[in-house]
Amino acid sequence: MKRGALAAAAVVLLNIACICFYRYYKVTWLPEKNVDDAYIGQLELFERIKPESSDDDPKTKASDKASKNLAKAQEINSSIVGWITIPETNIDYPIVQGDDNDFYLHNGFDGKYNYDVGCPFLDYRCDGDLSGFNSIVYAHNMIDRRMFADVSLFKDSGFMSEVPCGELTTHDSIHNIRFFAYLNVPSTSPLYHAVFITDSERDDYLDYIFSEALYTQGVSREDIGADAHLLLLSTCTFEYDDARGVVVGIIE
Repeated sequence: MKRGALAAAAVVLLNIACICFYRYYKVTWLPEKNVDDAYIGQLELFERIKPESSDDDPKTKASDKASKNLAKAQEINSSIVGWITIPETNIDYPIVQGDDNDFYLHNGFDGKYNYDVGCPFLDYRCDGDLSGFNSIVYAHNMIDRRMFADVSLFKDSGFMSEVPCGELTTHDSIHNIRFFAYLNVPSTSPLYHAVFITDSERDDYLDYIFSEALYTQGVSREDIGADAHLLLLSTCTFEYDDARGVVVGIIE
């Protein structure tokens, strides 16, 4: 009798263990593996189409180099608008622009679903050549400093002091990005306004940046005119519901 009870208990425990393992495999391990594989696949693709550094051949004009190097990425996705590189971070990615602000939250540079790793993308309302007053680029904040997780490094003003600039390659040139502000704002913030009609609207937008920034550095409000071209890199942060971290720079 005891042996039968022990055998039955063993079967029950084995079934419980199998169920727990299956749930772990299905709910935790497999989704994480899919995300890891998708991210690694993106990095491998980016490595093949990555532009050369602006220092690789100083004799080559920046405009010629930009056109040549983005052409490699354009063969994969004609929606590419640029490439952003920031030293001392993992941010070294292409920037695409979709017909909305949803598609590239879930799909990769090749346009295929990639388990919500996504791809950095320019707000669909912004000028595709990044020549507008502001260009807002979004990407996920992921574990292991993936995608735009390193945007949050700029929350520390000391980090911006060490890394004040990035590089933006567009179809027609290679630009220096001079960072000057970091903001922690809700997703409904006026910072995400992307259509400007009057100079007054641009002035109000700049005033908002300088009034709401956690800090500004190296540039005063008076240094930035309404004809400036701003680049904003935005990602989710977790200080509160729908919090966003945004580093702001000037495209030079």
